[in-house]
Amino acid sequence: MSSATDAITEAERAGFDLSLVEHSLTLTPAERAREHDGALALVLELERIRDERHAHPQSISPASR
Repeated sequence: MSSATDAITEAERAGFDLSLVEHSLTLTPAERAREHDGALALVLELERIRDERHAHPQSISPASR
């Protein structure tokens, strides 16, 4: 067995999900860049929402608990 195969086997045994790596290797560099840009846009949008909610917290009425 090669050291790469050993590393993959050990990672899988430790519970790592390598499907995202395998998927990424099927993409061109431009496709990977587009996926990265999409993921980054999502993170930035979630951060914006979090910051907005933090700046304007909603009160919870006792009846809705």
